[in-house]
Amino acid sequence: MVQMGAVNAFARTIVAITRNPKLLLIPLIISIILSPVSAYLIKEMPMFESFSKLPESSNETIIFEEHGAFSEEMLAELADFFKFLVIFMLISLLLQALSEYAMIKGALMTEEGKSYSLLDLIYEGIMHVFQVFLTILIAGIISFAILSVPLFVLGFLLFISGGNPALVFLLFLVEIPLVLFVIGASSMAVPIYVMSDSISASLKCFSLAFKNKLSSMTFGALLVVSIFFLLAVPASFSGVLFFGRTDFMANLIVNLLQAPFQAIIQALVAIGGLMLYLELSEKEKEEKLLEFEF
Repeated sequence: MVQMGAVNAFARTIVAITRNPKLLLIPLIISIILSPVSAYLIKEMPMFESFSKLPESSNETIIFEEHGAFSEEMLAELADFFKFLVIFMLISLLLQALSEYAMIKGALMTEEGKSYSLLDLIYEGIMHVFQVFLTILIAGIISFAILSVPLFVLGFLLFISGGNPALVFLLFLVEIPLVLFVIGASSMAVPIYVMSDSISASLKCFSLAFKNKLSSMTFGALLVVSIFFLLAVPASFSGVLFFGRTDFMANLIVNLLQAPFQAIIQALVAIGGLMLYLELSEKEKEEKLLEFEF
């Protein structure tokens, strides 16, 4: 019965997405916009293979002796690549924050029986993009801290015990439920921010999830399984079509084929977090009413 909150929340998520298919246009457009840049980055990855080649000229041999297999030119190219990669990742995260706010706001307005336009949702997403980004960042840091505690403790015990297999098994036994828990908990952070307009209030997601541990872990598991299958579908047919190819056009086509699935995944996480929060909040209110009656 405890897990029914998670199952109900996931069912409500599917219903909300099917009732609001136009919300998928927001992450879909963003994925399509980012696809050419992502394809270019993937195309550039094979250049790292050239690092293993030894320089032939005497000047390059001196650089090899000083810097290993990396010439000054290679190091400069590597630095430029990572600068571009960091900028691209930052822009991607900001656009995803915009998309997440817009989808949650749209789904919430539907739940309240209100109408909306995509342009209005995008505008509101732009106005809150940095706050949402900060909310995701803080929730991510807290999630990492939660996962790190048993990892550090059991890792230390594993080190001093010389690699006891029982401790390895115990580490997996502890970490897997914790991973599912933080996935469920952190998915509610942005929805709480959208509803409260407060970053500090969004951290309530962890206390609410802790009160409903099994529901949070079950919902996290449902998200993980759904995301796995949604990623596996495009990966399978794009792998068959473009196996071994690293040119720009092949990467671009693969990214475009994956874009609809990525949009659905983002909707599942964003709207799913909202529905889990609504489900657990309703349950909390019902419990308080029962306590008040008795």
